[in-house]
Amino acid sequence: MPPSERGDFEDPTKSAYSVERYDSSWELQYMKKLERDKTVAKWTKNHGITVQYVTEAGNVRGYRPDFLIECNDETKELHEVKGGQFINDPNTIRKHEAAKSWCRKRGMRFVVITK
Repeated sequence: MPPSERGDFEDPTKSAYSVERYDSSWELQYMKKLERDKTVAKWTKNHGITVQYVTEAGNVRGYRPDFLIECNDETKELHEVKGGQFINDPNTIRKHEAAKSWCRKRGMRFVVITK
């Protein structure tokens, strides 16, 4: 994963907001990709969705997936940008399983973007 870099992505054309915050240069790259993607109608990081999951230690936590995407066919997806070194972490697996379940109940899809 690229080094951490936070900032503002200004004037996105497919977001309802004039500024979208990113938490890494990889997220910024993904935002630019979403802007170019002809299958994406809308996207945002500022979605307010929190998915509850239980950590390996048994604690209840909230998880905020990175992006809410609406495709041109009106399907909705949650996308998570995650470094490959974190994919097999037990708590990452728990977060992703909770997000998949949350999405399934709402007719949505959960997608992990990794390198």
